[in-house]
Amino acid sequence: MNADDSEPTPTGRPASLRERKRTRMRSLVQAEALRLFTQRGYDQTTVDDIAHAAAMSPRTFFRYFATKEDVVLWDEYDDPPLAEEIWRQRLVDDPVAQPIAVIRKVLRDSCAADRERLLARVQIAMTVPEVRSRFVGQQIDAAMGVFELVARSWGAAPGDLRARVLAAAVYAAVIVAVERWQHHGGRDDLGCVFDEAIAALGDATTLLQGAARHPSPDG
Repeated sequence: MNADDSEPTPTGRPASLRERKRTRMRSLVQAEALRLFTQRGYDQTTVDDIAHAAAMSPRTFFRYFATKEDVVLWDEYDDPPLAEEIWRQRLVDDPVAQPIAVIRKVLRDSCAADRERLLARVQIAMTVPEVRSRFVGQQIDAAMGVFELVARSWGAAPGDLRARVLAAAVYAAVIVAVERWQHHGGRDDLGCVFDEAIAALGDATTLLQGAARHPSPDG
């Protein structure tokens, strides 16, 4: 492969020419889909409409996206999966700070790359029930990937409760931060909103620890 045949992905891993072409095509299809969703509404726009706008057949559309919901939720950070990238980069030695640092960077970079596109995607994800369901499921899947990494970093056995709860809590913070960011019209720094959510998570943990020390009489 020539030096010109690869360039970094958003997370720093070199991308092949084939990957770059696939990413560009997905980005083009997504841009056309978001334009149609804005003009007509999500439910009123079909896969055939999106394929036609992107100058491709519906069959070709399905080479890039399995469903209409996937068009909204996809971004460049899906390739490679975030959990894999967290483990590969090892930004810091702390296995808790490490995934949080990468997630913060992904949120900030996504916003910086195309704030308006990200805002349009998030607004659909928060208002269209089937997309919201997929979005939450996507975050749960990502949380389980992070859980595996954290457990490995701790040398914990599979199913470690602390790592599982931590991963779920961090990705709950992602969902809350993204929802708050879009509610304010995307004007804030998304990374800072995420940091606020993590800080609130710390405060909530203190409250939960207090509750755990005082179990109910029925317990």
